[in-house]
Amino acid sequence: MKTTGIVRRLDELGRIVIPREYRRLYSINIGDPLEIVAMENGDIVISKISTESDLAALGRSACESLASEFSLTAAVSNLKEFTAGAGGGKGAIIGKELSPELLKQIRDRRSGIGSGVSYGFSYMAYAPIYGSSDVFGGIFLFGGVQPDEAKVASLKIAGKLIGDSLQKF
Repeated sequence: MKTTGIVRRLDELGRIVIPREYRRLYSINIGDPLEIVAMENGDIVISKISTESDLAALGRSACESLASEFSLTAAVSNLKEFTAGAGGGKGAIIGKELSPELLKQIRDRRSGIGSGVSYGFSYMAYAPIYGSSDVFGGIFLFGGVQPDEAKVASLKIAGKLIGDSLQKF
């Protein structure tokens, strides 16, 4: 393993600080999950855990099932934008950013029904995707008719199942 010359000392609580340069270089932010692995040779390796590709894959599968079952457009998002979807209008949604209000609802682990006009639909239903400690994103249904509580309940179940699958610690 190549060394870079940066040395950090362990504090009295057993903590080390990851240098700012590394945090910027590898986009490590406060709250990001990091995996610590002790190697047989005594080295300790710290790795950033990325759930983005897992979220897109699991979300896509759930969206396909929801879109097929309800004949609506379904989408999944990370905490920034819509990343995957299924159904007739998915192309208009994928890549669009979540509104600040919707992002707050998702971060606060709230489900609901709202206007989908800013995304090209009359209505939407949404639920957070979360595990035991982290919120990873949201799952959504879009359509022209206001969704009922059964659809919101389906989104809640899908969001919790996906979130539990993504929770790695």
